[in-house]
Amino acid sequence: MSIAAYHQTIAECDDPRKIEYRVFLRITLALEANRHADWRSAALKDALWRNLELWNALRADLLEDGNALPEGLRAGLISLSFAVNRNTQRVLRGEGGIDLLLHINRSVMQGLQGAASAAQPAREPAAEDLSYGT
Repeated sequence: MSIAAYHQTIAECDDPRKIEYRVFLRITLALEANRHADWRSAALKDALWRNLELWNALRADLLEDGNALPEGLRAGLISLSFAVNRNTQRVLRGEGGIDLLLHINRSVMQGLQGAASAAQPAREPAAEDLSYGT
């Protein structure tokens, strides 16, 4: 996914967090499916490159002046993007596994789920919600 496609997808979505979550989910599932693959595996390399491309796009977005995330969160995510880059290179050289990448992606996904549910407006309970089955 190119940076332009990433920005376009986010701009067209009602809730960018849900789109980001789904992108992370697809890539993380691909990584998990190849967790025990040899480092020379084409499927593992494809999943690693897709993950790296996602993190590079996120880093570019986080470095934009108009990014509305709090500065501390932006800095933390940018640091994670560099950790993803370093770890991906180690895996591609056959010097390590993908557990750290999975952990980082899952953590971000949890944060996206929490942010998405926090952004949902509270609704008034409907009468049927209060009936208790009577």
